[in-house]
Amino acid sequence: MTLIEQLEQQFEQLPSEKQSEVLDFVAFLRQRLAVASSAQPRSLRQHPAFGSWRGRRIDALQYQQNLRAEWDC
Repeated sequence: MTLIEQLEQQFEQLPSEKQSEVLDFVAFLRQRLAVASSAQPRSLRQHPAFGSWRGRRIDALQYQQNLRAEWDC
């Protein structure tokens, strides 16, 4: 028995409201697959946080070291 035949057999044994849930779930899986396949990996340079320190008059490395020093107390 093929997979399709097994699915049909199982599907037909369900009450109509459960068959509707199965169809909704299949639609959900297809939508999730479409979103996953359309998502292109982005460069870190395209991330909104990239360059967030640009234009500030703060040394980011010194800022990081100061934060870490606060936790070392």
